[in-house]
Amino acid sequence: FHATSIMDIATACQTSKSRLYHYFSSKEQVLYEILFDHASTLGASFEPIVNDANLAPEAKLRKFAENLLLRNIKFRAKHKLILGELDALPPAQRQEVTTLLRQPIEAIFSTLNLINPGMAKDTSLQFPVAMLFIGMINWTHTWFSGDGDLSPEVFAKLMCDTFIGGFANVDLEALIQR
Repeated sequence: FHATSIMDIATACQTSKSRLYHYFSSKEQVLYEILFDHASTLGASFEPIVNDANLAPEAKLRKFAENLLLRNIKFRAKHKLILGELDALPPAQRQEVTTLLRQPIEAIFSTLNLINPGMAKDTSLQFPVAMLFIGMINWTHTWFSGDGDLSPEVFAKLMCDTFIGGFANVDLEALIQR
């Protein structure tokens, strides 16, 4: 991003620099609009999943993983921007986007608490455990395209089964006592 000019952005968008400046005051504003829109859409996409009372916690986690994986594949370029260029935003805008990005993380806390009730006893574990799960999915953008032998749906199930199978067996109370 730092080496990209507003002219580079205009060329990539097949428009003129003056047209971009009509709508955006700077390349940072273009970046902000892209990241804000992506983070907003991402957060909203999880609401129906986490609020579905008919889904068992494990099924909810699988749907969450599948949704995130499919979005990371479909919006790979935006996902890379979120992961790599968030620091290019001014502090106030960075905070806005970061707040939006935390919504799906925090939304999955209650599901994780149901899968391993030990987590509810120490809320300081919620964010790290959620990030452990989400991080496993987020970094697949570097190598998983969904075009190979493994479909995104099957891969999301594999990740969830691996996480749940291991996570459900972690004695969090003993871990906390250390």
